[in-house]
Formats: sequence, structure tokens, C-alpha cells
Amino acid sequence: MEELDTYRQELLSALEGVVIELSRTVGGLPYHAWQLPFVQGAHTPHYILAHLRELEEQVFSLQVRRILDEDSPVLTIFDDNVWVAGHYDPGKPARLILEEFTHLRKQEVNGLRVLPSEDWSRTARHPWWGVHTLQWWVELQLDYSQQHLKELAAFLAM
Repeated sequence: MEELDTYRQELLSALEGVVIELSRTVGGLPYHAWQLPFVQGAHTPHYILAHLRELEEQVFSLQVRRILDEDSPVLTIFDDNVWVAGHYDPGKPARLILEEFTHLRKQEVNGLRVLPSEDWSRTARHPWWGVHTLQWWVELQLDYSQQHLKELAAFLAM
């Protein structure tokens, strides 16, 4: 059990590490690059950052709360196209989006750090992903965060 607790604390540290790397990446992108896609037809850095922030609020935070508050909840699918149509603001400053993401991530990590071990095994069903534990959802969120971070870091290498 001690190894599992250590793994979970390392997982949370990795979630925090995304904020540090994201801050560096955001700080390194010149102002003019925020609205330029990496390749034609791809998303802009601004969109990627806004999408990451939205996933944090509209998906991850809600899923964690529901998994902890309900018995085997059925989670919803995040519709990216609906979000873009109704919420994406290309004029919103990247620094503000980063601040919002950072605040959300800190709240989540702080809440997860104090969870009893058994809560990490609580499950939820998702129409696409199936039934998984809270730990699996946290691992998935870390993976998504790291993927989006790599996308943004590619703009620095240009």
C-alpha cells in the first residue's frame, strides 16, 4: 500500500509540474505567435491553452467531484465543437487563461492530496471510456495535460 500511496503522490506532483512547465512555455511564446497555427489547419497556441483550461474546469474538476460525491456516476462526453461555438474567446489574454488553469489545478491537487486511499478506487462510467477508477481519471488528465503541453512547446521550437 505504501508503494501505491507514493505513486499517487508522484502523480499529483506531476500534475503540479504541468503548471510549472506551462508557465515557462506561455512566458516563452511571443505575443504575435499566439494566433498562428503550427501548421496550416492546426490549432493556435491560444486555442490549445484555452482548451486545456476548459478541460480542467468542465471535465476534470467536475468528474473528480462527481466520482467522490456519487456512487458510480455516469460521466458525460465533453463536446469540443459545442464549447468552441459557445465559449472560446480568441481575444482573452493567454496570461489570464494560464492563471485560471493554475488556480483550478492547485485546487484539484490540494483536494486529491488529502483523500483517503480508498477514495482513489471509487469508480465512474463514461460512455466512451467505460468504467474506471478515480486514479485512472487522474492519470488520464495528466496524460492530456502533457500532450497539450508538448503541442505548445512545439511552438517554442519554431
